[in-house]
Formats: sequence, structure tokens, C-alpha cells
Amino acid sequence: MNFIRRFTISESFHQALFHQRDFPITSIMPTTQINIVLAEPRCMAGEFFNAKVLLDSSDPDTVVHSFCAEIKGIGRTGWVNIHTDKIFETEKTYIDTQVQLCDSGTCLPVGKHQFPVQIRIPLNCPSSYESQFGSIRYQMKVELRASTDQASCSEVFPLVILTRSFFDDVPLNAMSPIDFKDEVDFTCCTLPFGCVSLNMSLTRTAFRIGESIEAVVTINNRTRKGLKEVALQLIMKTQFEARSRYEHVNEKKLAEQLIEMVPLGAVKSRCRMEFEKCLLRIPDAAPPTQNYNRGAGESSIIAIHYVLKLTALPGIECEIPLIVTSCGYMDPHKQAAFQHHLNRSKAKVSKTEQQQRKTRNIVEENPYFR
Repeated sequence: MNFIRRFTISESFHQALFHQRDFPITSIMPTTQINIVLAEPRCMAGEFFNAKVLLDSSDPDTVVHSFCAEIKGIGRTGWVNIHTDKIFETEKTYIDTQVQLCDSGTCLPVGKHQFPVQIRIPLNCPSSYESQFGSIRYQMKVELRASTDQASCSEVFPLVILTRSFFDDVPLNAMSPIDFKDEVDFTCCTLPFGCVSLNMSLTRTAFRIGESIEAVVTINNRTRKGLKEVALQLIMKTQFEARSRYEHVNEKKLAEQLIEMVPLGAVKSRCRMEFEKCLLRIPDAAPPTQNYNRGAGESSIIAIHYVLKLTALPGIECEIPLIVTSCGYMDPHKQAAFQHHLNRSKAKVSKTEQQQRKTRNIVEENPYFR
């Protein structure tokens, strides 16, 4: 009898538990799903943002109360000064736009529906950026309020925005070849240990996202000691600005991020070495150069700059400032001519190298010269 009683209690308990568990799950089961399809993976500031909102409904009695898409762009900087225990933080809103996708009272039948969205991004919007001390984030929030809780839903989708910049905006001398020369003197306490002469040659100092930077580095080591860990680095420097919470005083913080590095090896003492075709590529996802003053005079809380740095041990560092744009020339004919000039220069260099290689092989293989 005891065994039968226990079994009966256990069975009724499980049945009651299942009934209690089934009821809330079916009552909150969503009947709509929202997704978006972007025309491009990222959008330029000053251009139209085009997307399609996809709505999949399985409820035949869905009546729309409100259906809208909201695009926000917010920049934030913040940190705590460990020396003074002051909190610095700043927040700026670059875009806050809302678009109605459907009229109130519309009845959505079962199936899939598309709603186009077109919003113009302001020209002064900075590029999307993420870091420890600050960020610039853009997002699109799609919210549907329907007659039932099961049909109501909202989703948030991150967006990528790039600052619109061209070669036409940079100084003319940035598109010309440059030879950067520097000399490091290792004299210590009137004892001349020698000098190291550095020379970096670039075809230009302005590049666009996705391009490769080709540099020629010449090092003349006139010291008695060899140079170690010689490397060419592409570095992104970011300067953040925030305001203290109570004193309302601005403070700036500088951060450096290594984008790409080309190790060159070592240079022996009393030796001169030349490193040709040192290639460093600017990633497609890198933000372009962003200064403080933007168009209308409004200051940005995050400034981004690029430098080409040559480092070596012991204690050698030299930098060349670079300008990175998101686009080439504004005029498509001028951009086509510029691209043709680049391709022609590369073809000319490769042809010269082939001729030199061919001549060298003939001399080496000819028995008369042996």
C-alpha cells in the first residue's frame, strides 16, 4: 500500500508540473521575427543609408499599433584618473532619427513582409570606433507594437559608418614623394660612440583605406655596436577628450595601437644596409584620419591619426605622419587617371626588375665571363 501511494503522488505531481510549465511557455511564444538586409556592409557619412526590414509573421490577427525604425549614433569617452580619483566622461549624440515603417491600424497577414528604409547620415558623423577609453557606436532599433504581446517585438542591429574624406581634401604636398632623414648621435659624456643615419623614402604620405604603403629604408650604422630588432610599424594614434564629472575640466588621453609591422632584422656595426619594398597594408576596417575640427567647427571627442614608425635597439625611433582617407579622388576621371598612373609605375618597375634579372642570368650563364 505504501508503494502504491508513493507512486500515485509522484505521478500526480509530475502531471501538475507539466500543466503549469506548458501554460506560460505557450502564452509568451513569439509569433513575429524581425531582421534587416543592408544594401552595403557600411555607409559613408553624408550619404543615404538604405536597408530593408524583414518581418515574418505567423499570427493571422496581427494589428499594428506602431512599427518604426530608429537610428542612433552616440560617442562616449571616459576613464578614472588614478592619481586624483577624478571621473572623466563625455557623451555626444551624432544622429537620432526615427522612421515609421507602417501606419497604425494596419493588419498584417501571415507570411513575410518587406519594408524599405532610407535615412540620410549627417556629413559630420565620425567613423565607428571601439576602444578602451572611448567608442563611437551606431545602431538601428526596429520596434513593433501590435495588438498582442506575442506579436510585439524589438531588435537592435549594429551599423558601421565611415567618415567621408577624399584626396582632394589633403594638402598637395602629401601626394608627392618624400625623403625623411634623421640622425641619432650616441655621444655620451663627451665620448663619441658614433652616429646612425636613417633615411625613409615614400612615394606619398596620403593613402586610402585598403591601400599598401611601400617604403624604402636605408640605415647607415657608423657605431661599433650592431642594431637589433629593426622594424617598420604602422601605428594608429587616438586622442580622447573627456570632462570631469564635478569640476567640469577637460582632460585628454593618448593611446597607440599597432596596425601592422614589418620586421627588418639587424644591422651590423660599421655597415650600411638598404631595405627595399617594405609593404604595410592599411586594413579595410580601419577608420580614416579624424581630426578635432569637423566641417561645421564642432570638436570631436575622439581624434585619430596615423604614423609610420621606424624602431631599432638601442633606443632608435623616428616617425612620419600619414593621412588616411576613406575614398580616393572625388572626380571619377581624376581617380581613374591616378589609378592608371599607379599601375603604369608598378609595371615599369617590374619590367626593369625583369630586365636586370635577365641580364644578370646571361652574364652568369655565359662561359666567356667565367
